[in-house]
Amino acid sequence: MQLVEQYMRLFAGRSHEAIGHPLDISLAEVASILFCTLRNATLTLKKMQSQGWVVWQPGRGRGNRSVLTCLLAPEDLIMSVAKELVQKGEIRAARDMIEEYGVNFPVINEKFSRWMNSQFGHRVKREKGSIGRVDTLRLFYSRPFAGLDPIHILLRSESHMVKQLFDSLVQFDPVTRRIEPAIAFYWEASEEGRQWTFYLRKGVLFHHGRPLVADDVRFSFLRLMEHSYKHRWLAASIESITVKDDYVLTISLHMSDELFLQALSKEYMAIVPCDYVLEMGEQFAQMPVGTGPFRVVRNDDSMLVLEAFTPYFGGRPFLDRIEIWCVPGMAAEAQVDESLLSVTALDDHRNRSSLAWSDVGRLEDCFQYVSLNGAKNGPLSHSEFRGLMVAIICGQALRQELQGTREHAVIWGKTDSFQIKREVPDSQELVRIFKESGYQGEALSLYTYPDLDHIEDAQWIQKTCKEYGIAIEIRYASPEELASSLLLQEADLVVDSANVDERTELSLREFLQAGALSISHHLDPHGKEEIAHWMNRMSCVQTAQDRQACVDSIMHTLAACGTFVPLYSNRVEMLAHPRLSGVSLDAYGWIDFRRIFVRE
Repeated sequence: MQLVEQYMRLFAGRSHEAIGHPLDISLAEVASILFCTLRNATLTLKKMQSQGWVVWQPGRGRGNRSVLTCLLAPEDLIMSVAKELVQKGEIRAARDMIEEYGVNFPVINEKFSRWMNSQFGHRVKREKGSIGRVDTLRLFYSRPFAGLDPIHILLRSESHMVKQLFDSLVQFDPVTRRIEPAIAFYWEASEEGRQWTFYLRKGVLFHHGRPLVADDVRFSFLRLMEHSYKHRWLAASIESITVKDDYVLTISLHMSDELFLQALSKEYMAIVPCDYVLEMGEQFAQMPVGTGPFRVVRNDDSMLVLEAFTPYFGGRPFLDRIEIWCVPGMAAEAQVDESLLSVTALDDHRNRSSLAWSDVGRLEDCFQYVSLNGAKNGPLSHSEFRGLMVAIICGQALRQELQGTREHAVIWGKTDSFQIKREVPDSQELVRIFKESGYQGEALSLYTYPDLDHIEDAQWIQKTCKEYGIAIEIRYASPEELASSLLLQEADLVVDSANVDERTELSLREFLQAGALSISHHLDPHGKEEIAHWMNRMSCVQTAQDRQACVDSIMHTLAACGTFVPLYSNRVEMLAHPRLSGVSLDAYGWIDFRRIFVRE
């Protein structure tokens, strides 16, 4: 802010002892310091005085000097202005200001971070009139939510938000592991399982006020099939969609698919309003409209704000407002605070030992892995070289050295024990493998995200491979870049995270078929053929036991191919205030906002 910078110039060269002490100075001297006219200098001083930063007493008459009294130390002024910006919702401007002045005043970085921590948790505001009590849950996240279009989302955080904003035709209950009604209240299938008829609820409203009809469902599915390179695998079995009337439609499949209803329950297949999507174009991803329990009222690089959607057909949530402030780097600086979900800012976690805080931690179903590109010409197309890399990149060794929240990898309900145990060969054998694979010391490219855990994993792999004479060049890419098929085909190695939830078989299908993930691009031809066989069989068999047998066969095929090395699963820890109820972590490590309420 210009006014802050001008105050810094006036204060420059003065010690803290000068605060509150009058300084004789002429208006001309002030104008010279500020590089402005006398008139602008007068206006600037008046602005500063109205803000309570200075006291300005202009001299009256010839020979009477003016007096300037600075009332704030520069770092205190910066903190004060930054707080005002935050309270007005201008988080980005406050962050930029702290970053700019933190170079010369390092103390403000810690002070601002500590103050920001105190702003999160549950807040209650009493308002007069019909609104009455307003319950707000305020959280922070490391990046803006720029993309909330269901067919284009990539990150687990985006998936979670989409679940709060949209509904699918049916929903999956992770506890009972059963498909339940959502937008469709009833459905029936033909005997051979190729024709499915869905009956939609009447009165389901989109956030912009229009009732949902069957044409919206058809539009949503066709849109995914035609425009979503990342998620069109979900609709691969769909042959045609026929709208019977506003509340009945039939979906025909190429062949029966035992996972079809699970596919319909995924957030990528959420129902969107055709009119609003066409009207908004690319802006739909930033200000989306769905039928979910919350609606977006603000989404920019400062914060995402959701408000409860009162007409929600599933019942209005208790929370009135969710604010997610964008504070990059804060999670790394304040991991303890990130794992605390308090009722108000007055709940100091230093005193939590005297309270019965609820531990809602869990091991994520998702897991970190590295894939090796066996489909690219080069040393990794040689099976023995890939086997060597698998032996070198040992998940257990990585976990022991890096520690943190990394724990034994859990993969589709199993530990990584299915992996073939490989030993790193002796130096003579290494020379043979290098020669036969054509490896001559060139750097292999490893792509990953520039997030802290991914950086640590990539650097550990680089260091460990170097010990055996294999050079790794780390290249960082954004989530959008890392979803590019061209980049994935070019990469030698990719460190990524697999999205896994209680829909075990469907999660495996996503892992292997989603175009935005590396495995589908890195399998060698034989591995692709073998896995395609088991994937087709998994879609046809009717019992859970038979499908699990297919899952096991796929996992063993992956291990034999040497294309996939599981590293670890993360443990997510959260302590919730005893007055907060309905707090639980889902498979992605997030809390379902619609279930939270506050007890008195």
